[in-house]
Amino acid sequence: MAAPSAAVRAYLQRQYDKVASGFASLSRSPPELWKAYALKFLDSYAYFSFALVFTLFLSDDFGLFTGTVIDKLGVATCLRIGFVLSFLTRVAIFATTSKEILLVCLLITLPFSNCLGIPVLTVGIRRYTTDTNRGFAFGLFYVVMNVGALVAGPLVDALTIYFHGKNGDGGEGNGEADTANTSSEWVMTPNRAIILSGVLANFIAVGVAFSVREIKVGANEKQESSKESRPGSLDNKDASKSNVSQFQLTKGSSYQILSETIREPNFRRFLVVCLLTINVRMVFRHLDGTLPKYMIREFGENTPKGKVYAINPAMIIVLVPVVTAATTSVDPLVMIHYGTYVSALSVFFLAFSTSLSACVLFVITLSIGEAIWSPRLYDYTMTVAKEGREGTYMALSSAPLFLAKLPVGFLSGLLLQRYCPEHLEEGQVRHSKTMWRVIGSATIVSPILITLLWGYISGGSEGRARGSDTMTSNGETSMEESEQLLVDSSEHSYQHKPLTTNISLPKVRTER
Repeated sequence: MAAPSAAVRAYLQRQYDKVASGFASLSRSPPELWKAYALKFLDSYAYFSFALVFTLFLSDDFGLFTGTVIDKLGVATCLRIGFVLSFLTRVAIFATTSKEILLVCLLITLPFSNCLGIPVLTVGIRRYTTDTNRGFAFGLFYVVMNVGALVAGPLVDALTIYFHGKNGDGGEGNGEADTANTSSEWVMTPNRAIILSGVLANFIAVGVAFSVREIKVGANEKQESSKESRPGSLDNKDASKSNVSQFQLTKGSSYQILSETIREPNFRRFLVVCLLTINVRMVFRHLDGTLPKYMIREFGENTPKGKVYAINPAMIIVLVPVVTAATTSVDPLVMIHYGTYVSALSVFFLAFSTSLSACVLFVITLSIGEAIWSPRLYDYTMTVAKEGREGTYMALSSAPLFLAKLPVGFLSGLLLQRYCPEHLEEGQVRHSKTMWRVIGSATIVSPILITLLWGYISGGSEGRARGSDTMTSNGETSMEESEQLLVDSSEHSYQHKPLTTNISLPKVRTER
């Protein structure tokens, strides 16, 4: 037993070292990286405490029109505009008793401010990091979002209990208390207190946003020229050194930016990846909307739906730094490929068992898959996007996801009504397993299609030829050698090419 125990300790020590080196690689990053994390946390808390999911739908819709604006104005300016507008909007929502003003805030100004804040932070992470620590940085960025969500829950409960007790309603009648004062007299209700906490978080975010500079981190010359360091290693001291310079915004009209982006082969492959992952990304909407109603209808009002749901952010906070540190040398597209299989297969626990244990296994497996692929989707998006056109890439890629969200909500309601109704007539039984089989069958399509179309989305012959020609012209390697290096080493992976080039996706060998 001593040998296996020693092997386990050695493995855990290696994983700990990778995570520690990941944090160490970010230690010399510019302050803007940590400001981006702070803004992400504050914005995540404000968003999750507000808990208006249709705001996310609308922010995606507005994002279709603001992608070129982000590219033309830059990260710093967009963050300032976005967070100031978000702050003013939340103040108006907190203070108003007018339904008309509320609708304008919810349907126009808040979504518009969100699309100038949330996507811009992702672009900022790319520009504030180097090739060696970018994968870990995006993983930590994803963790910060989940920490914001996790913090929001207990604070929302605490504010609700406090103001219910202060108003003397004994913790009951939340909806009635708020509804009675929506159009006439302004009263500090529990919901307004929750919104106020988001206003305070947003106020701090405004101050942070105004301290952000329009900069870019370039790879250190020693890092570029060194051939002795291990590929993908995060603990190379030279890798943490970086050159910070003023970022020069790209010029051109919105039409020119859009037309140039659409004509790029990389963008078309990127758009295909976005389309292929739609189904598996929709399982998270079922986690938010379908699972709680399913649990209440199958197991009763007192079922621990909140505790089961909390497994997801808790696991993400723990797993993502470990997974991203351990797989930083693996191409993001490969992680997306395998991770989507794990997430998609998680649904089938509920397809074969109607039990609380199946719900727990579903959330655990889904969270493991999410930790594998979802943070790397940020990495993949920012890596394949041409420098200075990241906003346009994100905006155009959000179109299919936005269009898919609406029918998913309708499908969830339809499936619940048909297979898991709230009220049963005499002799009627629920067929919840069938409902989850339908959801699982739709979800598993995503990873299967990624496998079938792998030759195209990973670059194909076009990507290999362009990458090989580039290396040969530099006198570094031959065409045959470059393909082998693309498979076996992250040093020549598209993940580690300079941001100033139009990145070509490599062909990744799939056979064992």
